[in-house]
Amino acid sequence: MSWFLRLTRFGSAHMVRSQDQSNSCAMASVIMINFKMKKGAMFAGMAAGSSVSVSGIPFGSYIGQTLSQASINYAVKSEAEVIKLYEKVKGASHDFEKNGAKPSFLPPIMSDLGLGQWETANVGEAGLAQAVIDATKDGTPVLLACVWNGGGGHALVVDQVHTFMGKTYFCVCDPWDAELRIISATPGSTVNYDGSDKPISVSFGGDRREYPAGNNKGKFDGRIVRVKK
Repeated sequence: MSWFLRLTRFGSAHMVRSQDQSNSCAMASVIMINFKMKKGAMFAGMAAGSSVSVSGIPFGSYIGQTLSQASINYAVKSEAEVIKLYEKVKGASHDFEKNGAKPSFLPPIMSDLGLGQWETANVGEAGLAQAVIDATKDGTPVLLACVWNGGGGHALVVDQVHTFMGKTYFCVCDPWDAELRIISATPGSTVNYDGSDKPISVSFGGDRREYPAGNNKGKFDGRIVRVKK
């Protein structure tokens, strides 16, 4: 699928990736987390590569291009690459057109991507808001599980938390339709999610899905994949 740049009313910018397969939302979420945590190193490597390319040293152009591409490969993974890591943990092949991912299989994938030690925890519906606030304080994204009122579930990424006028808001990167939604969250209360909400956004091409009518409202059930403190 495709990457999309989303801007918020808080002035923050977010890269959101749409999922390739019907049930590969967790794989796309892992890809987004990997990018968000490595983008600084990627941009630094690209800048260094550009400098080498024009430095005039022998093979500078080749070395610079190689360095720039290596930096991009470090931060930008394909869904196929992440699925291979998932299947390694599972110990068997997996069809993401038919079935989604098990949250407990995701922390080892994060480690394989060089993102450190992660954990899957169930903090309960009422404990989720505070858990997200605590986990994202240092800028680290988290992966959450949403259960739809009509059945089924979905994986999404919260990569930033804003506080405004005494209220807390989560920036939710949704791999289904590649939108960035701002949702309110109150510690001690269930956090709801509405996929039918149409944020103001601009898309210049790219592939993504639209939510079907009738089964696009739900809640975060308390499961969170986060860096292990």
